[in-house]
Amino acid sequence: VLSLMRGGSGMKQRSMWIKTVCLLCLLLPLFCLPVHADVGPKPSVTITLEGVKGRECWGTLLTPQRSTGPYSASGSLDLSEELGAGEREAWEQFFKLEQENGEELSFLSYVDDCSDGQFSWTYRPPSEFQLALWFPETQTLLVSEREGRYAFDSYFTFSLKGIILTEGEQTGLPLTHSYPYGRALLAFLGRVALTVGIELLIAWGVGFRSRRQLNIILIANLITQGLLNLGLNLYTYFCGALVGMAGIFMLPVYLLAELMVVAVELSLYRRLLAGRDGMSRERVTAYTWAANLLSLLVGYILSFLLPGLF
Repeated sequence: VLSLMRGGSGMKQRSMWIKTVCLLCLLLPLFCLPVHADVGPKPSVTITLEGVKGRECWGTLLTPQRSTGPYSASGSLDLSEELGAGEREAWEQFFKLEQENGEELSFLSYVDDCSDGQFSWTYRPPSEFQLALWFPETQTLLVSEREGRYAFDSYFTFSLKGIILTEGEQTGLPLTHSYPYGRALLAFLGRVALTVGIELLIAWGVGFRSRRQLNIILIANLITQGLLNLGLNLYTYFCGALVGMAGIFMLPVYLLAELMVVAVELSLYRRLLAGRDGMSRERVTAYTWAANLLSLLVGYILSFLLPGLF
């Protein structure tokens, strides 16, 4: 890339080589993912439990489905001796509910410790479900009304307000949607700002330093990265509730969108930057590929370090 930016003979031939190398590098994240029988991002269900924090509480999702991902209903209850008394009782209560409801509600052998005030199922939760909570101290079993995943990452709130924890079972309790739109907006703005910042720093480093050049790069990135991130947010929100292919195609869709961004930016930069202020067409091409490649790789690494941003 640096040799292309300095100019020299054989520029067109080397430009073709660099395009090929950069294209392959853009696809590298596909090969950096852990290998499983099923690949790609997985949907999740997170439920905030208001008034639960500080109480011993165990939760699960009861569902008409008989299996999802690695979890499935079992005809028998074979509990580990390592389980504590409260968790053991929770497993027994959830299994009992399954037996009482036949195939209408299945217990898929997943139990989460909700004593911190939050229930999470982060790997292929059922698409339709009822939240069940067990409180060992009061021998209380709470079961919510039926709900379903509405986004790739679905968020709900369950409140204990007005509920008296007494021995026995209470059913039909409400779950409310509580998608964190504000947090999603901040994450969206953060991703766009991060990408634009990286590409402007690279532009400055390779010689695009006039106000006109930087303004063109800034405006182009705000538009392309804004549309890219908005499109991905809408895809995960509206298609994320689907199971199977929607999740599997998320990474290919993202990479295809990145390639479209490169194509649009390359067209704009060749039209508006190439041939001016000593900037050759090949230098503009090399910058476009290098900047997008670096921002992609930085974003990929940060997605593990700062998952809330991505």
